[in-house]
Amino acid sequence: MNSFFQRIKLASLISVLFNPMLVSFVTFGILIFDHPIISVNAYFIFFSCFLFSNFIPFITVLFLKITGKISDLDASQKEQRLLPLFLGVLYAGFGFIVLNFLNAGDLVRGLMFCYMTNTIVIIVITKYWKISIHAAGVAGPLTALWIHGIHSPFVVIFIAALLGWARIILKAHNISQVLTGFILGSFLTGIQLITLFQFD
Repeated sequence: MNSFFQRIKLASLISVLFNPMLVSFVTFGILIFDHPIISVNAYFIFFSCFLFSNFIPFITVLFLKITGKISDLDASQKEQRLLPLFLGVLYAGFGFIVLNFLNAGDLVRGLMFCYMTNTIVIIVITKYWKISIHAAGVAGPLTALWIHGIHSPFVVIFIAALLGWARIILKAHNISQVLTGFILGSFLTGIQLITLFQFD
């Protein structure tokens, strides 16, 4: 019994550490500041990314939880996910516009664009099936980092396996929902970044 609760605690911790909002925060930081020459707008760009992909979405989810629109911060019930996802599309869209105004790098703008378009696809799927948003939300940034030049296949596999295990242990998703989330998030992000944006 103790080992069971320990697994649950560990799985919960992993889910928090690899929450898509935290992953996006770290990823945007790397994409913006991991350059020999830092843009003069770097801090404004980073703040904008934080505002539209972290702060506003978190405040929204918290508000929806407090007002009873969702039962928990993960919006575990499939039917409750549509509203926060739809709002997430709007936030990412505004973020993309702001990043264009600030002349952010192609990969930074591209990832924000992917947050918008990928979420639209997830909304459609969510109407019929509970795909893992955690998995998709981690796979996208990992793909962007790979295109950026950070090639660590073992790290990617480890993160995917660890997060997948955690979501399954928590009974938030089954294997197919987690795998589909990772594959879809990676494929959609990769194809959009490669075809729609040019990199130096």
